[in-house]
Amino acid sequence: MHIEEKSRETKNKILKAAMDCFSSKDYELTGVDEICERAGITKGAFYYHFNTKQDLLLELLNQWMEKIGNVLESAKQESKDFTSIFVDLPHKIRPFFEKEINQISIFLKFYIKGISDPSMNSLVKESYKGYLDFFSGILQEGMDTGVLKKYDPKKASRILFALTIGLLIQGLIDPVGEDWESFAKECIMFFLL
Repeated sequence: MHIEEKSRETKNKILKAAMDCFSSKDYELTGVDEICERAGITKGAFYYHFNTKQDLLLELLNQWMEKIGNVLESAKQESKDFTSIFVDLPHKIRPFFEKEINQISIFLKFYIKGISDPSMNSLVKESYKGYLDFFSGILQEGMDTGVLKKYDPKKASRILFALTIGLLIQGLIDPVGEDWESFAKECIMFFLL
């Protein structure tokens, strides 16, 4: 095995172990020692890949956001018009959310922690800005073509973010209390069209 492959494999072990620990315990209650033990690596290997536990969390969140971005970009490419990008989005993204259910709670905890922890606040803002920029671009294109209501795309992106977070929280609280995919479509249609 090449050094690069071994390094990538070790990093992936760390990321998986951290995800397991953060899901079962919590970010705050999980130490680097526990992550290393679960990954079967040394602390030196951990610190070779990550400067801090916070850097590790950011990497997990960036990977998750990248996966979501890929799903959204795919939805954009596959859609016949701007309306269907958003209306079909809950259906296209549902399998991802079902598969990544543990990461949803970590993602939400990260945002909540960023509110009160100054050391994480800039990371939260960076993640939030990426979300807003992605949706602002799509919304602007839809408005330019006359398909979507004319509205400030940054404000519309903030509303979509609030809607998304609200739906995620409700889905975690009561996963079978509503057909969340249909409800999300209704919300999007009400908001955008």
